[in-house]
Amino acid sequence: MAKKVQKKTSSDVSNLRKLKMLITVVDRTKALFYQDILEQFEVNVQMVLYGKGTANSQMLAKLGLIESDKAIIISCIREDLVKDAMEMLNEKFSTVKNGKGVAYTIPLYSLIGVSSYQLLSNDRTVKEGGKK
Repeated sequence: MAKKVQKKTSSDVSNLRKLKMLITVVDRTKALFYQDILEQFEVNVQMVLYGKGTANSQMLAKLGLIESDKAIIISCIREDLVKDAMEMLNEKFSTVKNGKGVAYTIPLYSLIGVSSYQLLSNDRTVKEGGKK
């Protein structure tokens, strides 16, 4: 028996919310704090990578940084939530003691699988074929 394949119409595709990859670089000791903040913006998937900066102590002092041990938090976030998330991060970078960091986004242009999209976008209403 042949499987019936439904073509997606442009309206089905336009109803999907675009995703971005949010990269946040913070002191290693603040990684969990920033992960918790990002969860407020429906971020379901995060990955933390640990790194060590290469700046010497004189350069760190000039930049007002304390530690060279960093955490790189990679998160998937819906495009409509990016502005609010970035504003919150910017506020925390300037008000939290030793909480300075850098955050930027990279657009995601394609993704394979409805289930993957549902997880990353926190959207459980999308069904096979793009219909809600």
